[in-house]
Amino acid sequence: MNEATREFIREHESDDVRQVALRGCKNPAVDLPLALRQIEGRQKAKYKLPELYAHPEILYPAAISLEQCSSSETAQYKSALLSGHDFADLTGGFGIDTFAFAPNFEQCHYVEPQHTLCQLAQHNATVLGISNIHILERTMEEALPELPSVDCLYLDPSRRDSHGNRVVTLEECTPDLTRWKDALLHKVRHCLLAKLSPMLDIKRTLQQLPETTAVHIVAVNNECKEVLFLLEPGADRHDIPVVAANIKDGVSDVFRFSTLEEQNAVPTLTDELGEYLFEPNAAIMKAGGFKTVATHFNLQKLHPHTHLYTSDQPVDNFPGRTFRIEQALPFSKKTAKQLLIKQANIATRNFPLSADELKKSLKIKDGGDTYIFGATLTGDRKVLLICSKIY
Repeated sequence: MNEATREFIREHESDDVRQVALRGCKNPAVDLPLALRQIEGRQKAKYKLPELYAHPEILYPAAISLEQCSSSETAQYKSALLSGHDFADLTGGFGIDTFAFAPNFEQCHYVEPQHTLCQLAQHNATVLGISNIHILERTMEEALPELPSVDCLYLDPSRRDSHGNRVVTLEECTPDLTRWKDALLHKVRHCLLAKLSPMLDIKRTLQQLPETTAVHIVAVNNECKEVLFLLEPGADRHDIPVVAANIKDGVSDVFRFSTLEEQNAVPTLTDELGEYLFEPNAAIMKAGGFKTVATHFNLQKLHPHTHLYTSDQPVDNFPGRTFRIEQALPFSKKTAKQLLIKQANIATRNFPLSADELKKSLKIKDGGDTYIFGATLTGDRKVLLICSKIY
């Protein structure tokens, strides 16, 4: 990149990329396609990858690679799970995960078939002062035979098919972990960490990957981002630890349970609503800790299939949102017509209408300080819970 291109990027860093592209550049020394990619990359990195954004010499790939890479927050969470002598990232991409793992190992292998991404990884590692990464311009399948045994492997299968459509199941992803797991586990001395789709069916995946020794669900600001499976050679556990982590403002709110603990938990169901309503965060909801969260915090569950909880007492450090129940109204057309609330935040749990359908039925606008939950109580009673948020 020449100085004219760098200066153009600095001048237009905050501008709309599409408008910059339409206006073009009269200076023939400016590499406009490269400049546009860097402007767009820095705009995305400012919030997703602030550590990289802080380095103006970092170079960014095409938008799709930035979209698919881990955020700084999730990469740092993963980096705390692995350490040892040597490591290999078999799906290197933009290199964010490799950069996060590198300080934990003496040697790291970055495997990626795209030449441009390999060049970027080498350049950016130098900018970041990371010197223990060995670049392998190969597909995973090509690299595996020549790769030495390592302490830990990391795999982030592509979740898009040949047409660019999103896929979810292990068999649809590339590479297919169900097909390659034996060969991968043969290469590791300690463990394999796989980053899988947030939409994945965890129970089914545990059946497909019996070598699993732990599952981590990672949410950021209450949005589920990653499902991580940790596998070890020869493992065959019947009780799998599950960690549900919600990262907010750089701090992880963690709730731990196990598959057997959840299976055997017997929460108290209630016919009566307490003063408070509790909604677990997205990580716990995805992890499936529906019964354990009730028994752990001594809460009563509204219905076996309604994942909301109640109590007459507030709960310190509850991993989710807490509301005060102002009213509980039976749901009916009459109630909908008589409801005087004009603006509220609508959600439904185990309810015959979706949130959008309920909002339309109630003729309510989004927003405000009022929260309305459409929910089913024990006895299959359908109610509207009018609430105010405490925290």
